[in-house]
Amino acid sequence: MGLKLNTAELKDILSSFYTLTKIRPVIFDNEFHEIMSYPEDKCAFCREVRMQEGLLAKCHESDRNAFLACKATEDTYVYHCHAGLLEAVKPLKHKNRIIGYIMFGQITDIKEKHKLQAALEPFCLENNITCGTDSIKYKNQKQILAASKLLEICTDYILMKEMVEAENNLLADRLKEYIAGNLDAKLEINDLCEHFKVSRTKLYEVAAETFGIGIAAYIKNLRMQKAKELLKNTELSISEISTSVGFEDYNYFSRVFKKTYGISPRHCRK
Repeated sequence: MGLKLNTAELKDILSSFYTLTKIRPVIFDNEFHEIMSYPEDKCAFCREVRMQEGLLAKCHESDRNAFLACKATEDTYVYHCHAGLLEAVKPLKHKNRIIGYIMFGQITDIKEKHKLQAALEPFCLENNITCGTDSIKYKNQKQILAASKLLEICTDYILMKEMVEAENNLLADRLKEYIAGNLDAKLEINDLCEHFKVSRTKLYEVAAETFGIGIAAYIKNLRMQKAKELLKNTELSISEISTSVGFEDYNYFSRVFKKTYGISPRHCRK
């Protein structure tokens, strides 16, 4: 799922988080792709680790496992990565769906440099990592807890201000608005794809996610709802109502209406 970002405001939030904590925050989409961070560069230790293809794969696997754990609890998840550094991840939720994640990490809770060096030495020797530990920031437990709480506050603010939105959500909103305003038109699938410049597969995906039913069934339901309202609240003839909700054939409209509500349009009006 792609994300639409308010880049300037979002970068300001990430920058503010970093200024206060000196911990690098990163935003990922719900397919675990990194899309924004501040600062852009990782610490020197992590950069060297990720230069090795095998270790890079382990980094991705460690991140993925953290995202899956975070997704399962829908809450902040604090953990140690495969290299031994401490990280935390929080889900970004929009309309009760996780659309991405915000993470901080590349820090340690080991204060003494010689103890940190000793803890990382087996990993470094095994993988020929020559970078020292000076680039790894130390944070005590109280600071890590405070950073985790601040991460939650930033997440809530980002979502409240709609700085991050799922592209599917944006398309769904446009789709609902367009359909509701054009119920008298044909609204064929191909026409909708052409109007929104998306594939049939994408349109079906958005409809399934948003409506829980197929796009054709959603359009039919809206048409029947509007027809029912017009029968109750207007003096329009049934033929006029049929046309206004996209049915050129009055008899077909009556059959669909009766199948939906169990009574004919005429009986509904009575």
